[in-house]
Amino acid sequence: MEKNSGIALVQVIPGGQGTIPLSPYYFWPRRDGWEELKTLLESKPWISPRKKVILLNQATDIINFEQAAALT
Repeated sequence: MEKNSGIALVQVIPGGQGTIPLSPYYFWPRRDGWEELKTLLESKPWISPRKKVILLNQATDIINFEQAAALT
């Protein structure tokens, strides 16, 4: 069975009112989820450049963790 990992972005509504999905799930290694996430973030002008970098760095951390776990 092929193993894939997925990531999606949601925005948390303040006050515990729930979440709003911002992206579909991006799966890797089936597709380049990091590149697709980067493209999506570039299309959201209301997300600051700093926050985009933080989100992409977090995605990188998740991808690296999953890749390391797959080796063990």
